[in-house]
Amino acid sequence: MGYWRELWAWILRDPGKIIRYIVLFVCSIIVIVQLTECFSKLYDPPISTHSYYNLNDTMEMPAVTICRDPPYKETVMNKLSNGVCPHPKYVTCWSAYPFNELELDEFFQNSTFDLEETFLGEQYGLNGFKENLQIESSLHFNLGRCFTLKPKVELTRTTRSTGYSLMLTHHVDPSATTDMTLENNPGWHVYIHDYRHEFTELNVKGAARIEYIFAEINEEIEIKLHSQQFSNTESRDTPCSSIPSYSDMKCAELCVFEELAATANCTGPWMRDIPQNPCNSSKTMRNLVKEYGIYYASDDDVECNCIQRCDTRIYSTYVQNRKTMSLGASYTQIWIYYTTKLVSMIEESPSYDATQFIADIGGSLGFLLGLSVLGLIGILEHMALFFCGGIIKKQLKHEKQLQDEAERRSQNSHATDTTVDIATITKQQNELYMKN
Repeated sequence: MGYWRELWAWILRDPGKIIRYIVLFVCSIIVIVQLTECFSKLYDPPISTHSYYNLNDTMEMPAVTICRDPPYKETVMNKLSNGVCPHPKYVTCWSAYPFNELELDEFFQNSTFDLEETFLGEQYGLNGFKENLQIESSLHFNLGRCFTLKPKVELTRTTRSTGYSLMLTHHVDPSATTDMTLENNPGWHVYIHDYRHEFTELNVKGAARIEYIFAEINEEIEIKLHSQQFSNTESRDTPCSSIPSYSDMKCAELCVFEELAATANCTGPWMRDIPQNPCNSSKTMRNLVKEYGIYYASDDDVECNCIQRCDTRIYSTYVQNRKTMSLGASYTQIWIYYTTKLVSMIEESPSYDATQFIADIGGSLGFLLGLSVLGLIGILEHMALFFCGGIIKKQLKHEKQLQDEAERRSQNSHATDTTVDIATITKQQNELYMKN
């Protein structure tokens, strides 16, 4: 009890001191928390998004991928399977396949359609010339052989005549056919995407970066484009790649192919760049087709360590005009073009840098050492005196009484000592006189 009484007496003797200690302690905790947040933001800065419109001098065209439907030549498929086989996704098509006589690559090459069977002669191009296009062929299991048209030049005008002009041809006459084996209406699958992304059918199901239009036979379609450009900032949580040739869609496709090859222990001709032997028996091929079909029909994505690109372009399409075209043959005309040079720009940037870090450090230290803290201490002192003034006065009065009593005792002790000293001196003087 004596310790706490002395502590309470010490607090009441100078309450301003304890208030200063409490305030400084609380402010120190706040400053430490602020400094921790500042260092955390400097280590992993937050990202802010800025959007605006830009009026370009030139416009960059997207890539256009054309895939026929039906994708395979039914006569070739039926001949190899010794039965009805409209598509190799049916496992019964591989029961009689001569694996020892015909290579799979050759089979898929002969059973799909080439460039001349997809485009009508020389009637395709960009800005009126086919030399402005780079055409790449790719093989896919469900879509067959597709052709991707990539631009070699940028456009200075935004008119229908300066965009893509594609005349497509088909072997099916929709007005005369009664073939019940066709799953869909004959025509062409048209995919519009960034030319930096390599086209793959595995990502077209749910990829928001690909625009899709189905063109039927004997149609004339005008497609208007709108471009959006996204610039992402790489962070520790969301890395991205700025390599021009990198494609996250291609990376995801390879990841899926590697998993399928490991499951089926073989590959198909459409599974490019996979170091695995091709399927060489009906059993292994049917197993691969089954596993591929399960993944293609599933909505679940395979976990792959594929980072996104730092810059992405997304193209929105609007069918400006769509009408029936009667040319007496199975043709379709497609126009793809811009109507404006206005581009939507969305950019990410770090919203915290070294300058803001130094400013926050100075602000935190200023909060601890500045006049605002001293003023807060003065306010709290006056409040303490206002609410505890009576107790403080009582304690001071009691301490003054104790001090006065101590002074009186000191004075009385001093007087007594003086009297004793005088008596001793007188006695000593009398003894000396008698001796003399």
